[in-house]
Amino acid sequence: MIIQVIQHDPLLPLGYIKDWANENNYQINTAKIYEGDPLPVDETFDLLVILGGRQTAYETENYPFVVEEAEWLRKLVDENQSMLAICLGAQILSTALGGEVQRMAHMEIGWHYLYEVEDAAQHPLLKGLPSEIRLFQHHQDFFSIPERAEKVYYNQNCNNQGFVVNDNILALQFHPEIDAIGIEEFLAKDQIYEPDEEVLVQTEKQIINDEKFEAGRKYLYNLMDNYKAVINQPRPHEV
Repeated sequence: MIIQVIQHDPLLPLGYIKDWANENNYQINTAKIYEGDPLPVDETFDLLVILGGRQTAYETENYPFVVEEAEWLRKLVDENQSMLAICLGAQILSTALGGEVQRMAHMEIGWHYLYEVEDAAQHPLLKGLPSEIRLFQHHQDFFSIPERAEKVYYNQNCNNQGFVVNDNILALQFHPEIDAIGIEEFLAKDQIYEPDEEVLVQTEKQIINDEKFEAGRKYLYNLMDNYKAVINQPRPHEV
């Protein structure tokens, strides 16, 4: 399997996705958008992973790459390309499919519960995943669910936390990929926000000391195994 990564931010790398890929001896190619790398429009790959970032999906004057990336993602969806989009990546994918990205009243930072909507577990990419899980969040923007998509995750803080398109595309507002090292590096270099229960922000100590990393790793590994199964399914012309 060839995994093509779109990385928007040096502080938000692959994390557990890299571990899973290495354990399976899969090839990873990374386009570092923050360093000016072009989109891999001429490359062939099995899975596209679009990571998060501290940019926004709607301030296109400040982040002009978003427009080109959205157009490319729309084309890939039409071509039935398998994708995993996380946080900013999910927001750009939403806009690519006609959705909108807006700002929440409050930030959501730290470990928060996510819930599957009814019947979400029947989707091939969510097979075997828990219907309720506490994973890492770091965002103030959120996406709408595009017409071509189906909502699969929500919580009490942000009603739209995930959507699927077809059998091979999943967009997540949360971060199942982030590991303990990634969180420590992120918190060390990112702006530290004052914790406030009302704005859903945990302290740095709470975030680092929370024992949810193994749950995140298991979720991510199960998810990636589901992608592997979906990608390896014979296409109609191959049957």
